[in-house]
Order: sequence, then C-alpha cells, then structure tokens
Amino acid sequence: MGVFILFFLQFFFISPLLVSSFDGPLYDSSAYTECKLQPEKPLYNGGILNNPLVNRDRINSPSFVLQNLQNATKYCFSIWIKINEPEPALVRASVVTEATTLKCIGTVIAKEGCWSFLKGGFVLSSPSNLSTLYIQNPDGRNISIEIASASLQPFTDQQWRLNQDTKINQARKRAVNIHISDKKGIGLKGAGVRVELVSKDFPFGSAIASTILGNPLYQKWFVERFNAAVFENELKWDATEHTQGQLNYTIPDQMVEFVRSNQIMARGHNIFWENPKYIPKWVLNLTGSDLESAVESRIESLMNKYKEEFIHWDVSNEMLHYDFYEKNLGPNATLRFFGSAHRADPLATLFMNEFNVVETCMDADSTVDTYVSRMRELKMGGVSMDGIGLQGHFDVPNSPLMRGVLDKLATLGLPIWLTEVDISNKFNKETQAIYLEEVLREGFSHPAVDGIILWTALRRGGCYQMCLTDGDFNNLPAGETVDNLLKEWDTGILNGQTDEHGSYTFFGFLGEYKVTAKYGNATFDSTFSLPRGKETKQFNIQM
Repeated sequence: MGVFILFFLQFFFISPLLVSSFDGPLYDSSAYTECKLQPEKPLYNGGILNNPLVNRDRINSPSFVLQNLQNATKYCFSIWIKINEPEPALVRASVVTEATTLKCIGTVIAKEGCWSFLKGGFVLSSPSNLSTLYIQNPDGRNISIEIASASLQPFTDQQWRLNQDTKINQARKRAVNIHISDKKGIGLKGAGVRVELVSKDFPFGSAIASTILGNPLYQKWFVERFNAAVFENELKWDATEHTQGQLNYTIPDQMVEFVRSNQIMARGHNIFWENPKYIPKWVLNLTGSDLESAVESRIESLMNKYKEEFIHWDVSNEMLHYDFYEKNLGPNATLRFFGSAHRADPLATLFMNEFNVVETCMDADSTVDTYVSRMRELKMGGVSMDGIGLQGHFDVPNSPLMRGVLDKLATLGLPIWLTEVDISNKFNKETQAIYLEEVLREGFSHPAVDGIILWTALRRGGCYQMCLTDGDFNNLPAGETVDNLLKEWDTGILNGQTDEHGSYTFFGFLGEYKVTAKYGNATFDSTFSLPRGKETKQFNIQM
C-alpha cells in the first residue's frame, strides 16, 4: 500500500476554545518608548484611578491617594509624564503605605515639550487602608512634572495566571489538524495516531561550567532537560588569554564539542566585559595603540575560531554600568567592537547584555529607557545589533514591573532573551524556587521573549547564587520547579484516533514532531515542524 505526505496551511483562526477565557480584565500590553506630542488615553480607562484623588499642589511631586489596596494582588501602573526642563530627567514612581515604602514601581526618562510613558507596577506583602503613590525626580532636582492618563489596574493571582496562560496559548502553541485519507482522498475514520514533540522550538537552558566535562551524570542530566547553553566563564578574555599572547582554548573547545554533539544551541559570552574587575590584569596596563591592538586580536582570534558555533555573542558586557574601553579607546570603541564582531561572524546575533533592567527599577544606570536609548545610539552609529539581553539576577521579583519593562522593550521589535536568570541566595531554597517560578512564567508567557537561560552552572564549590541540584544531581526545590515547568510546557506524547472525517486535532507547543499513523495493516512514520502562527497547521497523510 503506497503512502505519501503533503503539507499545506489552512488559513482559519484557532478555535476560541483553545484560548483560556475568564472573568476579569485582560492585560493591556500597550507600551511606548517614543516621546509623543500628546499622551495616549489611560490604559483600562484609568482602572481604579478613573476618578483619582490627586495632589497637584506639589508640582515637583504629584501624588495619588490609594485606598484599600490588597496584598498579593498585582497592581499595574502607567502614566504619561512631561517636564518643564531643557534637559531630560529621570522620573520615578513610588508607593508609601502604613507598613512599607516601595521605592520604585516604575521609571521613565522624561523630556520637555513631549510626553513620555512610564509603565510598571507593584505587589504588596500586606493590605493597606490608605497609601500614597508619588511621582518624583529621585535626584533632588527642582523639576516641574506634568502628568496625564494615569492608570492603576489590579489583577488577582488567578487573573494574572490566566492572562499568562492565554499568552502562552497564543505565542507558544498552535492548533494542528492531522488528516488521514485513502488514495481517493476520503477520510479514514478510526485510524490510530501517535504524536510526539521531539524538539522544542523555545530555547530554554542553563549556564554550564568546565565541570560538565568528563562527568557523564552531569551531561545526562543537562541533555535530558535543556536545548540551550552558555559557558559561565570559559570564553571570557581572562580565561582564554590570562597571559598576553598565550591563548588557550582547550576547555572551551571541549565544551563546544559537548553542545555540538548534543545539538544544543549555545550563546557566546562574552567578547569583552566592561567591568575592570574582570578584565585581564595585563590588559589594564595597556594604553593607546597597544590596547587597540590587543582588543582587535581578541575579536579576531575568538570570533574566527568559533565562527558559526554560537548563535549569539554578548559583545561588550554591562556597558551601561562600566565603560573601561570607551574611556581608554574613545567614545566610538563600542561601535568598533560591534562592527568587527559582525564582520567576523555575520550569522551571529549581537547582544547588549545588562543587569538590573527587569530585576528592579532602582538602578538609575540601567532603567528601561536608558537601555532603549543606548540601543538607539548604537543603531544610529551603524552597529549591527539585533538582540536584547536581560540578565535577570533577581531579589524579590516584581511581576507587574517586569512585564511593563518587557512591554516597553518589545517596542524595539528585537528578540529578547533572559540570559542569566537566578534568585539571590539570601533566600532559602524553597523561597528561591517560588520566586524562580514567578520569573520563568513571566518570561515564557511574554511573546517578545525568545529564550531563557538560567545562571545555574554547577561548578566546584556550588553555583553562583542558585543551584538546581545537589552534587549527586538530585533536584533541589528550584530544580523541581524547572522540571515541573518543562513538563507543563511540553506537548509530550499524544495517542488518539481520527474522527468520522478522518481528522485528529490537537493543540501543541511549537517545535519538531514525530507522527505515526496506523490503519489496518499499514503504518506510516514521518515528521513535521510546528512554527509560530495563528492559523491551524494542516498535515495530510494518504494511505
């Protein structure tokens, strides 16, 4: 009995039954990073600020009176801001309750003559009868602040989770219809169908260290879970050229072989690190043409050796916080780094990798607007940079703030990666696991996030801040969280039969699938890809 297979797309919308529905507000992902002549309308029609009690007497710090706020509720805040000062200024929103002060729930770099959009939010640990939300410049400058279109929308935990699930259904999954027919094209009822997701589309991984080499238990544990990796320290300049002129790529060569042989995609981290603490000591002593020659040799040797081995490169790590190379080589040093890296490996996506962009808004060096502004400066300078790298070293996560920051960054239209996710070790392991799940759900449910990497390399002496397992690869609480989410975000193996029309339909996560069809004595095996898309993917088998 002959068989053949045909792929085509059938263009109709996914059934509403496949998307979560619930009572309550839908999250509004609208965001703006351009300064506008007029503010937009308030999100959610203002939410609980639709008739705000606002204090405008203090023009340098307008404020809102908030009544009866609940604990554990996610409050999403947004507002348009304009200042009457010639120089741009940082404006920060904060909340003061009877029990605590939330020093930052969102920031924006405001300008004169146009309106800038602040988006963030907060979660309270205890209820508050009477609170105040302040809008002010944290630098103590005497700035007149105008506000418009303020909004504060509460979401219960259930509403927040269902909003996440809806986004996951829309961005990470897709409907598939497998149709099995005879040679005349007539559908076969009762044909057996087995479907298995064999390769996930979404990159989810972890940092690895040299300790994975020669350790079959570590390798097995890693390969069973992750499809992406980054080397923790092994590619950094001091690791590959501790002494000037003595290049040693032995360890990273072996790590590249490990990821390559297991079909794991890898990020290149990093070419340069702006923090002088992590720059080779001999480099710190160079000046002028000697330093210029050293950095060019670094790019050439590293990029030529590993051309097309890494899907990404963090070119100049943490440039919002440190500026060693620009101080010593001039303000265009970063432009030259990116240009040289792109010429050396045109297929690699080049990233600006930073901390404290989504983790907090208290760090004035790396607010979301600062990040956006630096990206645009580099683009205007001719840099070929197409990736947003957010490290994600979290203390207590603030989900509404994290989502608001991701919304604003998404306006750039570039892939966003959470590149170094972990939770501070000041918390116990159970609390780390709870906070980790919160961060991962936020990242995975946001359509603009294209990948997540955990900063959990198991090295001698433990991990940087958070481990997933003990030394014998038994799961710690954070490891249980990761395994549970990986299972939740996996179509797994599905078994069923075609209906009276010869169709078997399912809603699966994006990726590569293996399908087996059985009818009578005939069996057919094949594979198909399920990429992102709104229309149902049609897969035809004729037996």
